[in-house]
Amino acid sequence: MGATDPRAQLPYDDSLDGRRHRERDGLAGRLASLAVLIALVLAISTVEPSFLSVYSLRVLAEESSVILLLATGQTIVVLMGGIDLSTAALTSLVSVIIALLLPQYGVAAVAGALGVAVLIGALQGAVHASAQVPSFMVTLAGFGLWSGIALAIANTTVPVVERYEAVGWLAAQDSVVPHAFVFALGVLIVFQIALARLRFGRYLHAIGLSERVALLSGVRVSRVKTLAFAASGLCAGLAGVAMVARTSSGSPTIADSLLLPSIAAVLIGGTAITGGHGSLARTLLGVGIIAVMRVGVAVAGFPPAYEPIVYGIVVVIAVAVTVDRRVSGSVK
Repeated sequence: MGATDPRAQLPYDDSLDGRRHRERDGLAGRLASLAVLIALVLAISTVEPSFLSVYSLRVLAEESSVILLLATGQTIVVLMGGIDLSTAALTSLVSVIIALLLPQYGVAAVAGALGVAVLIGALQGAVHASAQVPSFMVTLAGFGLWSGIALAIANTTVPVVERYEAVGWLAAQDSVVPHAFVFALGVLIVFQIALARLRFGRYLHAIGLSERVALLSGVRVSRVKTLAFAASGLCAGLAGVAMVARTSSGSPTIADSLLLPSIAAVLIGGTAITGGHGSLARTLLGVGIIAVMRVGVAVAGFPPAYEPIVYGIVVVIAVAVTVDRRVSGSVK
């Protein structure tokens, strides 16, 4: 019998029919998310007509930039059936590192902090893959660890005055669309192209559909998982840079409230929590829905404390709708 390429047996169908099927499913998912987004915008603009003003939309875009960065990294992990609960803590840690080192080292401090974020993400992915520990347990431990380290090196807000220009360009307001949102959107587009063009993207979907089959097909699952969590760490680090630019400071709790909405954005966009189905394009729509919902809570007159309740309900509904019940109950 002739030798065959083991990757040809991937559970992720890369044939022409398979691609067409995924395109149809993806289009249906995006249209559903787009319909929800349009309905929310129309409902809020009916109650508050100024919502559709250029100023309001500009503020909305700026406020959603950090969530977009976090959701981009989260999507990459969720596509393979995992989850990263450490992203917000890592964002806060990066903001503290930058705030402490920026006055002395300038751009090098930013590069170093991003390098730390990538290494931390890769470490979590390697532990998850090699020790066979569920990703939610590894990253939940990471959430506590990175939060604790951030508090240990800066137990309060650290203002940034000197060399702020190294990150300040992200907070510039010299265009209709905020620089921070353009930057976050650019990061999402780069990853979207990478997932579409590289084998890495196909392997993510394959692992999400069936990790065992992907492994037997020759996919280096441990390497893919490590790279996926490294990418999530990078996005969390970039979110930390954006937070420093926005607030001119770093804080060990600066991003604590963003974990739940960033996960909600991924799931409400239509990416299945069980992995294998979804895309970054859907996540972009999910971020738009979450951003508009945040405004909707305020317009409806609810106190900000109600936001986590709304996100929690959204996550439960999104998981119930997108979960692939054909996948075994094993935790990834």
